[in-house]
Amino acid sequence: MSERLAAAIATAAAATGSEVRSGGCLCGKCRFTITGPVHDPHVCKCAHCVKRSGSPLQWWGSVPKSALTWTGAEPTWFDTYPGRTARGFCPACATHLAARDYGDDTFIGILIPALDHYADDPALIPTNLNRVAEAAPWLAQAG
Repeated sequence: MSERLAAAIATAAAATGSEVRSGGCLCGKCRFTITGPVHDPHVCKCAHCVKRSGSPLQWWGSVPKSALTWTGAEPTWFDTYPGRTARGFCPACATHLAARDYGDDTFIGILIPALDHYADDPALIPTNLNRVAEAAPWLAQAG
């Protein structure tokens, strides 16, 4: 992130009294900032998230669309559920970043690991496990 952009984000946060988080893809082409809290940090184990990610679970959070600003390139969107849900990924490095539901003009899903410093942020600890019945049966034994 450039010093100018970092200063602008800090100024916006100070003016609104809100927390600001930044994030992006592996190659840095798609970057974003979020002003305000991340809602409903959760882990999803549904078959769809598993197949798309190649992982037994995914860590999501929701933010108001008005709180998200793409500061780099916007991701490429793919309809994973045509007419219902699209997933955003970097067209250069293929990092998965976000999900949006058609008909929901309020919130957008963000993959928590796409955020910078996600591991150091106690507000991002998952509070919910979605779709447990669909999880790989061995997952409970892995802990």
